[in-house]
Amino acid sequence: MKITFNTPISLRDHGGNGYANVDECSLYFEPTFSGYRLNFDFTLETFKRENTVTLVAWEVDFYCFIKNQHYLMGRMNNGLQYNDFPIVLDGRGHSVKKIIDISTSDMVRLIDMSHRSEASFKFEAIPKFREQISANKEKGTCTIPHSEWLNFLNGMGLDRFELISIKIPISSSHLHKPFSDAVGKIREAERQYTKGDWNGSASSCRAAWRTILSATPGGSKAIEHLISPLSGDPKRKKFAEVLIKGLHDIENVAGGHLEGDQKAGTPPSQLEPEDALLCIHWYASVIGYLSSINSN
Repeated sequence: MKITFNTPISLRDHGGNGYANVDECSLYFEPTFSGYRLNFDFTLETFKRENTVTLVAWEVDFYCFIKNQHYLMGRMNNGLQYNDFPIVLDGRGHSVKKIIDISTSDMVRLIDMSHRSEASFKFEAIPKFREQISANKEKGTCTIPHSEWLNFLNGMGLDRFELISIKIPISSSHLHKPFSDAVGKIREAERQYTKGDWNGSASSCRAAWRTILSATPGGSKAIEHLISPLSGDPKRKKFAEVLIKGLHDIENVAGGHLEGDQKAGTPPSQLEPEDALLCIHWYASVIGYLSSINSN
């Protein structure tokens, strides 16, 4: 994917003398053992000057823009396979490759955020020159339109991370632990999905739902207890009750199909990717809804 910067990254000294600009780059992802590697190929447009200088290093910090704030993801590095330096800044164009490794959980958060808006990145960079010139830290920003970003993720096979975020009740709430544990089981379902364990993914979703039900005090009905914070129009509570009871009833029936029945001689189901993804979305949506109304 080609990206054009909103604000180019300048390479200049403390006196304001400019030596190069970066106004575009290309980006692609690749999976690693613990997450994903983001590969950036920056296009360096150098300025022709009477006295050329040599760039020997370029330190770049990478930020993602999430919920109206830039978050530092880490410092980029050159990678063992790249050796772009030194670069003589003599008016010709050059390519500078940088990589950054991020965890799967950070990748999920980044993709979940960007499924609702465009993707925005910021770079803070300091050049180092052989001539011992003191340089400024310069900032550059870029924004990828929403439709282009989604097409890119889909093309990279990353659209499967389109999970909703789940707001967990505060730690002082008696519902904090079951919801926190349930989210952990949903994340486990996601990990199993990425490994091709479709049945295991669906089972983890069912485990997440059972964890939520475990928060019910003795003598109370689970669903009535979970939707009790709803106020206002009584039809709103009835609407939620019908939907959640429907999921609960389906969960009971589907569980038998999923796990099989040894006494009846019924073998377990062999789910496909679409089945597992439906479970993740469905259970995460309902758990996220219940968590939101119990977080206020």
